[in-house]
Formats: sequence, C-alpha cells, structure tokens
Amino acid sequence: METTSTKQTNQNSAANGPDCERVNTILDQIIVGQEPTAEDEDYFVHHAQDCSPCFDSIEKQHIFIDFLAQHVGRKGAPSSLSNSILARVKAEMA
Repeated sequence: METTSTKQTNQNSAANGPDCERVNTILDQIIVGQEPTAEDEDYFVHHAQDCSPCFDSIEKQHIFIDFLAQHVGRKGAPSSLSNSILARVKAEMA
C-alpha cells in the first residue's frame, strides 16, 4: 500500500488557494495532536462546507479512516504478558 501525507495534499491543494492551504494546515495540526483554536475550527467547518475540493478531500479522508478501522484492527496484548513480565522482573530482582 502506498503511503501519502497531508504534506502531499497540501502541495496539491495549494493550487486551490490560501484558504485551502489553511484547511490542510489545520488538518496537519490535528494529525500531530494539536487542538485547533476555536477560530480555526470554525474556519475549517465553514470552508469545508463551501469548498468542493476540500470537502471532497475531507470526505475521502473519512472513508480512508473508516477503512483502516475496519481492516487494520488493533491486537490486544496476550493475557499472559503481564504475568510473564512480572515473573522476569522478580527473577531479576532476586
């Protein structure tokens, strides 16, 4: 599977103008865990409603995220893992 980043999306959408660039900048911030400001959040929502390319891009991202959630499940640790770790720690301390 080919990987892409929002940086590539930023470059592609730069042709749509600085407003689209701001939307992608906000997306990049969200991806790295930064909470958008209330102003950015409001801008993001309103711009996405008015801009077909951005809305399409956001919709595609939702589809991608849903796909990943369905096909790339998170595997839990085996139930015996914690006991195994505790046993090793106790053995090292003895």
